[in-house]
Amino acid sequence: MFLSSSSGGGPRPVWSALPVRLRIIRRRRAVLLTAACVAVLLAVAVVADRWVARTAAQRLSDRLACAAGLDRPPRVDLGGFPVLPGVLAGELGRVRVRATDVRRGDVRAAEVDAELFQVRLPGAQPARVGELDLRVRVGFDALPGAVGDRPVRYRATDGLLAVETTAAMAGRQLPVTVLARPAIDAGRLTVTPTEVEVLGMRRPAGAKLVDRLTGGRDLSRPLPALPAGLNWQGVDVSDDGLRLRLTGRDLTLPANGDGRRDGTCGGD
Repeated sequence: MFLSSSSGGGPRPVWSALPVRLRIIRRRRAVLLTAACVAVLLAVAVVADRWVARTAAQRLSDRLACAAGLDRPPRVDLGGFPVLPGVLAGELGRVRVRATDVRRGDVRAAEVDAELFQVRLPGAQPARVGELDLRVRVGFDALPGAVGDRPVRYRATDGLLAVETTAAMAGRQLPVTVLARPAIDAGRLTVTPTEVEVLGMRRPAGAKLVDRLTGGRDLSRPLPALPAGLNWQGVDVSDDGLRLRLTGRDLTLPANGDGRRDGTCGGD
């Protein structure tokens, strides 16, 4: 009883193999326990990082809304995992920001998308941005609905802005499309007619014809003044409106916002 045979020929007690089995079981338990602890620590780290990311994104969103004078905070994305080291160091490598329905003077932007690089958050001091790439979409519905007393509509065609209206020609009201090229010059959005299309036929936009269609009015519009370090780069025509681009370097978010709010835009 309690004996087992061995290759050596003689019987061997069964309990002589128990210490080996116990060591194997203990090792397996230790490995499983270590793996479980590592998994728990990783889960805690991920949860903590996501919580810090949400909290930091909300605080930065509030500061950006204050500094830019937005009616509601924008959506802020601090990037992938991990965010915690950057937050603790007070500097984020890349931040994406999106705001909708933003108004500045006579300009109403349907969407504003920005990428911020080297964002420094020095406590209660104003935030600093090393580099900024900003894109603004102005929908066609935000453009003037009339030129003088002549109603107009807009669309994109071949990279140009098509301004559709009607005009009296040969005793009849005919549909007319003015094809124009938008540009940014000295802080103004300029619209330069290049061609006029009538009944499917195009011809160069002569000065007299353009003056007749526009009543001699200047089609350019002033753009909002920009803070130091931020510059207009250009404008393109897309199917959903005009897309303007701005870039900037070494920017500091104003401590008191745009002047429409009380207090400061600090971190506390």
